[in-house]
Amino acid sequence: MKCTLCTQRKGKRSCPARDSLICAQCCGEKRMIEIGCPESCPYLQRGRRRELDQTYSRHLDSLEPEQRKKAVRVLSEHETVVSLLELLVAEERRTTRDLSDAALAEALDLLLATLQTEDKGVLYERTSNNPHVDHLRRRLQETVHSCRYPKQPSQQRLPLSHAVECLELLSGLVEGHRKGGYPSKSYVEFLARNMPRMPNSAAAGSRIIIPGR
Repeated sequence: MKCTLCTQRKGKRSCPARDSLICAQCCGEKRMIEIGCPESCPYLQRGRRRELDQTYSRHLDSLEPEQRKKAVRVLSEHETVVSLLELLVAEERRTTRDLSDAALAEALDLLLATLQTEDKGVLYERTSNNPHVDHLRRRLQETVHSCRYPKQPSQQRLPLSHAVECLELLSGLVEGHRKGGYPSKSYVEFLARNMPRMPNSAAAGSRIIIPGR
């Protein structure tokens, strides 16, 4: 029986979301983007673990020793913050099909510039004339703000310098995809495939896999 998604390759995997057989390639490329995968799906769980491990390992291996040391520290110390930012980008990609790595890179650069200016004692919000980029920038900014100024007194506040480090980490990951000869939506689709759906305005638990730990 042929895959019910591409109708070209043989369907070998039983897809619980489509209640039909699909091929391994469609399962890997379209999970969570075109397929509403349940979190219990074993193919989803295995695919996530493999792709997350490969992507983070590749990024860390591309860095200079001092940069790698810093990236591992940021992932270790601020795993939840990085997860929240990536969850947000994943949800944006699932709802906005034309979201690109370039748009995300611009949104991150603008937010970084705003925070770096604030670190110098000047409050000046950098914005974009592109409504899609500015929408993403605002949502990222809201997430960072919620971590810097949590509503729950018991939650630890994220220092400004650490917020900058988290954004720099994501910016580096995006840049690695853009310079690596990957498709124009490579990083945002990687997140859409591998991040779980964000609970309604709730802080999701950490899902990041840190290679080599």
